[in-house]
Amino acid sequence: MRSFFSQKFDVLLLDDCQEDRELYKRHMTSMAGVEFCVSEADSVLNAKEQANSQHFDCYVVDYNLPDATGLDFVRHITEQKGEQSKDAAIMVVTGQGSEEIAADAFKLGVHEYLTKKSVSEGFFARPLLSAIEKAQLTAQLRIFRDKLERSNRDLSEFTHTAAHDLKSPLRRISSYCEILQEDASERLNDDEKGILQRMMINARRMQNLIDSLLSYSLIEYDEEQRQEVSLHELVQDVLAEFQPHIDDVGGSILIKSDLPKLCIYPTRLRQLLANLISNAIKYRSEKRSLKVVIDSKVDGEFTVISVRDNGQGVDPSKKEEIFKDFKRLHSSEDVEGTGLGLSICKKIAQRHGGDIWVESKPSYGSEFYVSIKHT
Repeated sequence: MRSFFSQKFDVLLLDDCQEDRELYKRHMTSMAGVEFCVSEADSVLNAKEQANSQHFDCYVVDYNLPDATGLDFVRHITEQKGEQSKDAAIMVVTGQGSEEIAADAFKLGVHEYLTKKSVSEGFFARPLLSAIEKAQLTAQLRIFRDKLERSNRDLSEFTHTAAHDLKSPLRRISSYCEILQEDASERLNDDEKGILQRMMINARRMQNLIDSLLSYSLIEYDEEQRQEVSLHELVQDVLAEFQPHIDDVGGSILIKSDLPKLCIYPTRLRQLLANLISNAIKYRSEKRSLKVVIDSKVDGEFTVISVRDNGQGVDPSKKEEIFKDFKRLHSSEDVEGTGLGLSICKKIAQRHGGDIWVESKPSYGSEFYVSIKHT
């Protein structure tokens, strides 16, 4: 990436008017401390030929041209040349500007937009340098974003590999504990049986944690594609899975309305709903039968799914904390869990372009909201 004061910039001037090109060059040569190497084109076809054979740091593009509009050339640069032109600054100049043309230009990735009247009045140098600086900052941000994505992917892959490799020895530990319990139970005293029981409990907790870590590591980088799925049918499938648990605790789950079809990651949204229903069962109130109500509504560009229960509720001061990794409001002795369930839900919601939040009143229940952005 070039610095303003240590390098010269290669610029392509695309304008069918020779006098205008000369005016641009006069403005550029008057800029102290900045050197430009200028190439010229008087048509989109000629500009494309030059752009395809040489990399330019900046393009100054007239809107009205004899063979196409300047935006056709901008589209060629931003869409067809791709990676080669991501760092290039683009400034569009027009004799008869309009808000519509300006909006279209900026949508295509143009960095600055000027009228020729402004140029004739001397307003050119600052916008040109601004366009180049914006392009450089955008390139830097892209580099940092790419590095962050690679780092996150590497971390996710490491977590997945480590968790997967831990499953085998843990499975053997659990198996040995079961063998001891079956074959040596009569020879163990009460204290030894208690130790063995605690080993089995902790092995199961570790297994649950590893499964959660594996799930957590796959959310952003698995290969599942979005599909149009009936949310109503998906919820019914999840409820069928939990029905034995609901029957055991004596409760009910109600789908309040006919839920819509959505374009979603089915496996991930199923996981999210299962986590919320599982939490409703785990954190149910001892004072009343469990009741869960599932509903949805359209809110602008989102569909918001709600899962309401009448359980223990969440302290309002903790309603942000519960979505953090490994954050638990109860000890594992009181309620089984890994502290990753709701953070997994948050990542799944964010992968759908939405979010998750909760409204709750302690001792009266909670209502979780999940927004899914329409595609």
